[in-house]
Amino acid sequence: MIKTLIALPYEIARFPLTVVDRRLSSRVADDAPARLGFDRVVGSTDKLAGTLLFNEQLTQRGTERLERSAKLATATQLEAEAAERRREASKKSAAARRKAAKQREQAQDKAASGLQEADVAEAKGKAEAEKKAAQVAADKKAAADKKAQARKDAVEKQKAAEQKRAEDKKAAAQREAKAELDDAKASKKAADDARADAERLEQLTETKKQARKDS
Repeated sequence: MIKTLIALPYEIARFPLTVVDRRLSSRVADDAPARLGFDRVVGSTDKLAGTLLFNEQLTQRGTERLERSAKLATATQLEAEAAERRREASKKSAAARRKAAKQREQAQDKAASGLQEADVAEAKGKAEAEKKAAQVAADKKAAADKKAQARKDAVEKQKAAEQKRAEDKKAAAQREAKAELDDAKASKKAADDARADAERLEQLTETKKQARKDS
């Protein structure tokens, strides 16, 4: 009760500020610079009065008003900074678009004048990539061909070895047959020679017998 009575003259003296505060509340946004400045003044006044008059309610009211004003000021500052960053980003974006447009124009000028460095570089890169891909494909094909040739050579070698064995076997059989034939021919010749000798001997004997008879 005593604290309320002590604070009453202050509240009466503060009444014009209350009127202004109500008008500002209805006409000015809470985060407007004028409203924030007014809130800081009123909040500081209430806090100081509460401290001097030992009135916790006044002190709390002033503190809350100052905190609210500080938060709104911080939010306003953050929004302003964000807006500034957006403006800077917009400027940078516009500058980037202008730069891109200029680069496109320069590229078009180069293309029109025959200086197509980008196209040449792209074509060169593409050609190198195709060349590399072709080389890789050729290497793979060469490796596959080499492997296939190795298998073919192995088969041919085996086939040649089998053929040589067959030919050697055939030649051996032919030599054996020839040897047997030669033996047979030699035996026949020997038999013929023996028969001819026998016949000659028989004739000679007959001749001698006949000669003795005639004598």
